[in-house]
Formats: sequence, structure tokens, C-alpha cells
Amino acid sequence: MIWTFTFLGLLISLSHPRIVEIKALGVLLNAPGMMLLGSVFGYSLARTFWGRVLSWLLTVAMLEPLRRWIRVAPKPGRRAVLLGGGVAMGGLAVGGYGSLYERKHFVLEQFALSLPDLPLELEGLRVVLMADWHCGPSCRPDDLFPAIQLANSCRPDLVLLPGDFVSRSSRYFHEAAELASQLRPTLPGGLLVSWGNHDHWEGLDIGRAELQRAGCQILTNRSLLLKPDRSLDSQGSRGLWLCGLDDLWAGHPDLLGTLAPLSNCPRLVMSHNPDLAEEQAGPRVDLMLSGHTHGGQIWVPTLGTPVLPSRYGQKYASGWVEGPHYPVYVTRGVGTSASLPVRLGVPPEVTLFVLRRGARGLVRV
Repeated sequence: MIWTFTFLGLLISLSHPRIVEIKALGVLLNAPGMMLLGSVFGYSLARTFWGRVLSWLLTVAMLEPLRRWIRVAPKPGRRAVLLGGGVAMGGLAVGGYGSLYERKHFVLEQFALSLPDLPLELEGLRVVLMADWHCGPSCRPDDLFPAIQLANSCRPDLVLLPGDFVSRSSRYFHEAAELASQLRPTLPGGLLVSWGNHDHWEGLDIGRAELQRAGCQILTNRSLLLKPDRSLDSQGSRGLWLCGLDDLWAGHPDLLGTLAPLSNCPRLVMSHNPDLAEEQAGPRVDLMLSGHTHGGQIWVPTLGTPVLPSRYGQKYASGWVEGPHYPVYVTRGVGTSASLPVRLGVPPEVTLFVLRRGARGLVRV
């Protein structure tokens, strides 16, 4: 029987998303192998055709000892059956809570961000950070709209969106664009975007057209200067640089080439993947703003977040991180991965920074 379900799940998992939209059975059966492969080699490999085949083989290998034990184990008594049923019901209850409530319960994180050399005219600037919408089969517009409302309630001057707008298909860029069009930054042109790995995988041509239609400015290895009069320009000698880098996994980020020509003003740099902080250095970076890791989505007592799409373990799970060359703030993100639409102990996040002039640092308010 296990081989029948394994074969069925394999067919579902390998099917194109346009043919089979709901892959719950395939994801459920394949989770152990996919998590192991993703943790060791990275999710960019795990999501390929051969990566999925290999993850299925790993899953079957891990399930085989369990199948053998079930065949030779003595018949369980009434107490064992009750205990096992109770554990199963508890697991279903926790999973249901994580899927139906916590992943839709958005938390506002508010900070005062101090930057050296920030013009006095830009003190009090309100910057909202939102990442990882993952519009798709699991994250529907109705699920994500409360996050848009929460962001607008902050009265942001700028909204920064560092990638992963969709999952599974490029057709969901239309939904992401509709959500983005409802964001209300006070500054003209104040809706700034950089790309994530899923955006690349699903198709940037459609994504670019849809998000530009929604009023977004796309920064791919590109920068804009917010001047003291709070206008945005591509050049200048005084103000706040707002920079966007391409994705580390699927694109071609160029931190040095993007920042080297800029005047020596404070710099906020969007990079979807925080691992970039370990791999590229160069000119001044006051704070890198990232997402990608989702905070791990599931937090386990004593273990932390068991699976993170990062080469650096738990380091870039979430929050303020001191990288080797500059600090990084990693938001827990708004949506969830399509393969695991659950959050436990890691609520989705909308982040507000209120800018101050002073020694570089972050203080919760």
C-alpha cells in the first residue's frame, strides 16, 4: 500500500501546476525528503524535476524502516491506541491553528532606525517593509489584504517590497499587482520593488509588466536618491539612497557595481536573500533589508526553526543581524511557502521603520 500511495504522490508532485493546482497529497507524502534535500543542497535544487525525484527516493528510504516496524510490531493495546489517537488529534489541532489562524494573524513590528548623516529634513520618515507575499494557491488575496491594511495604517512615506510576490505560476502576478496598487505611500513613486527567487522562477516579464502597472518602481541592481525635499531622483549628493539588488539564487546581484557610483549618503539596500550579506561586500551599506527565510515558519522549543532556506543555519532567521560587513534586517514575511502553508510561533510580519539621525542602530518602539 505504501508504494501505491508513493507512486500516486510522485505523479501529483511532478505534475505541472497548470494541470494539478492542489498538491496537498504530494507535499504531505514527500515532505521528509524535500526538507532534507532542501536543507543540505538548497531549495533551488529541490524544486527542479530531478530534485523532486531525488526527494521522493529519500522519502521512501526514510519510510521503509517505519513500514517494516509496523509489519512486525505486536498488536497495540487499547491504551496505546488511545494515546496514539490523542497525539494524532493534537497534531491536527496544532496544524489547523497554524494554517487557519496564525499565518493570517499579522503582527506590526515598529522600530526607530538611526542612520548617520541622515539629513535633518528626512528625520521622521516612515518606511514600511513587506516581503514574501507568495500569491498563489495557498496565499489568496483575501488572506493577504489585512497586511495591506496594516501597512496603510502606518501612514508610510515609502513602502519597500523585496521580492517573492508569487508562487507556482506567473498568473498570480496579477493578484500581487492588485494588492500592491492598494498600498498608499505618501511620496510619489514611493512603492519600491526588488525581485526574489520565486519571481524569477515564475517569469519576470509578466511580473515586471503587472507591478509597473500597479505603480511600483523596480530596482534591479539600481538605486534612487530620496532628496531632502523628499523627491526621488537617480542622482544627487545629499539624501538617502534606496537600493535594490537582484536575487542571490536566481538572479545576478551586483552590490559593488550598484553602490560604487553613489555619493556617500546613508543607504538602505533591498536584497531578497539575506545570505548575500555573507557573500558580497563593498561600499557603505547602512542596513540591508531582506526576507526569504520566512522566519522558518515553524518554531520548535529548544530546536528553534528546524528548516531555513539559508546556508548559514539560524543566523538569518529573522530580525536584526550583524553580518560580517554590514547589518541586515530580516522580516518574517507576509505569506507562506506553497509547500507548507502553516506558521507556528512565527507570525507573519509587517515592519515599520521611523528614521532618525544618529549612530547606526535599531530600537523597538
